[in-house]
Amino acid sequence: MQKTISHAFPLCDVTWCNQGQLSIPNAHLESWLLNTGSLTQRLQTQCEHFKVQVVSQRQELATPAEYLELGVSNTSQQKEGWQVREVILHGDHQPWVLARSIIPQALCEADFLDLGDKPLGHLIFNDDRFKRQPFQIMCIQPDEVFLREYGLPPLTDIWGRRSVFRYQQHAMMVAELFLPKAPAYRDSNFDR
Repeated sequence: MQKTISHAFPLCDVTWCNQGQLSIPNAHLESWLLNTGSLTQRLQTQCEHFKVQVVSQRQELATPAEYLELGVSNTSQQKEGWQVREVILHGDHQPWVLARSIIPQALCEADFLDLGDKPLGHLIFNDDRFKRQPFQIMCIQPDEVFLREYGLPPLTDIWGRRSVFRYQQHAMMVAELFLPKAPAYRDSNFDR
């Protein structure tokens, strides 16, 4: 039985930096943070069993900072116009990545209808209409509540990335936080 997660994802109220503004400690981690291919496909090559756990997906307001990055006007910042999807990507039964996506409701009613527990990456990376914008990255020290909620050991820093995808008049954002057991930290001095 899956544990229900109630603590908010720590991707909303952090400082995001443009590429080059934050020093990434090693080339291995950098290759994960700045890789423009499908993260889902890359994770699947690193494990025998891959799973998407949907924590929530519902019509919801994004944060003001997320709307700003998406280029959404104040008049378009309405709950009915957006869905916020939060998932945990698991590899071999270990939580590897927390992801938060801000998706226009119009895409949820058309291209992403019945998304369920399918990886979002399979849809956007198999469709040339979606154009990824440059990454922003961040590094945080999670608080004790977050660590306890996700059953994570005490740790120093965890890294994340986000980018906006554009398609016609639509913009959607995907933010991903690499958890301690993620392959992004293997073969590096961040190995957990």
